[in-house]
Amino acid sequence: MDEVNISQSASPSTSCIDIEVDVELSPIHSLAPPPFVPTSPFPSRASADIEDFDSQNSISAQLSPLLAFTPSENIVQQRINWLRVIKVLVGVTLIIIIGLLATLYFITKRGKTNLGCKINFTVSKDGKSNFTTVSEAVEASPNYSPHKVCIFIHTGEYHEMVKIGDEKINLVLMGEGIGNTTIVSNASIDEHVTTLPLATLRINGKEFLAQDFTIINTAKYGVAVENWADHSVFFRCKLEGRNATLRVRGKEQFYRSCQMYGKSNLVSGFAHAFFQKCEFFSENSYPKEKIVFSSQSSPLSTYKSVFVFHLCAFHVTDKFLNSSKIAFLGGSFGNYASIVIMQSHLDASITGYFCGTSPPNTTYYAIFGNIKHGASMNGVPPFVHTLGDVQAASEFSMRVFLGGGNWIPPGVEYDLDLAS
Repeated sequence: MDEVNISQSASPSTSCIDIEVDVELSPIHSLAPPPFVPTSPFPSRASADIEDFDSQNSISAQLSPLLAFTPSENIVQQRINWLRVIKVLVGVTLIIIIGLLATLYFITKRGKTNLGCKINFTVSKDGKSNFTTVSEAVEASPNYSPHKVCIFIHTGEYHEMVKIGDEKINLVLMGEGIGNTTIVSNASIDEHVTTLPLATLRINGKEFLAQDFTIINTAKYGVAVENWADHSVFFRCKLEGRNATLRVRGKEQFYRSCQMYGKSNLVSGFAHAFFQKCEFFSENSYPKEKIVFSSQSSPLSTYKSVFVFHLCAFHVTDKFLNSSKIAFLGGSFGNYASIVIMQSHLDASITGYFCGTSPPNTTYYAIFGNIKHGASMNGVPPFVHTLGDVQAASEFSMRVFLGGGNWIPPGVEYDLDLAS
């Protein structure tokens, strides 16, 4: 303890007492209170902080798998995820594009591409279209149209004769498929021109296209189609006549993937006509009846008239298939006939190239690369020319014969060159 000394001394003055106090102080820290020792049962703040720290460590340990990446690593991972998303989007886009291109390809193969039609008419039997007959739609189409005029004919059987005049150019008749859309008539010999049978469909207007329907003539002396139109095309059509089927006259015509049924002279007339991948079915109804698939002549030596059959098939149907000398590939109505048959299937019943005696000297018959049993090479008569590869390709391929077919509408299939 600090010591305090008190002493008294007398002074001369008795009235005052001098008191001297001597105080000795310890260092300043000796005056601080003793440390406080808690007596409460609760833990101190320091221990609580330690426990909180431990608990936080345990939570961090539990979350450590979720926080395995540093911030930079998380950014990289996000970039990787975005790259994956971009790759998926690119893949889906490519699939869509490929699907659209495939759809466009098959539509083109089916001939449904845009023909550039400026005017469109529809025909149906139920009265829900623009017209109920094909003839009404043809009549309503403009004359001398510089653009394609399309007439879409819905499923049904239309009993009528359809005539397309010279003024109806760039006309398109399009059905819903063979056997679905049918134009049929019983048109027979013309009363005013007894030698000229009538047709269910007659075309004079140039740049004509018929596609995906059937034309039938049930008359004995009628034809299904009479085509006088230059730059005309028949694509995926069926022509059926009781006797003759197709009569042609004109310049350049193209027939692709068509079916033609008749008894004799399925194709006749004179034109610069190219038949490709068409099938011809001729019926033999009597044991001695003879069949001629094509007959041709030209009135003038200067008139270019040739029938070329490329990749076609000639069949004889019905019950007298074993009759001898019943089917012939060609015949002649007169002078200047020219018929070329290349890389085609010849039915076994086809035993001759020309029906009758030898054709006139002005007639030209040529063959190249035909297959199957009909008209064997051993029986080729002297007047039939057997073409070589170079001559066949240089004179009678579609590329040469029709000048490349630049006038053929889009969507119509064709092969410019000979099959390999």
